[in-house]
Amino acid sequence: MTTSNLSQLEGSVSKLLKSFDALQSENRQLRLDRQNLLDKNKLASGKIEAMIEKLKEIS
Repeated sequence: MTTSNLSQLEGSVSKLLKSFDALQSENRQLRLDRQNLLDKNKLASGKIEAMIEKLKEIS
């Protein structure tokens, strides 16, 4: 393998590692966002169930 080929390979590997790091970071953020949305959904469901129970008590 020539020096030129090694340099190209090194550049490609470096680019792949940068892409991997960026995707890993984005994945981590998306997982946090998903968990926050699930928590909000659970809270909203609880509030809706409480309202339904109050409405049943009224009628």
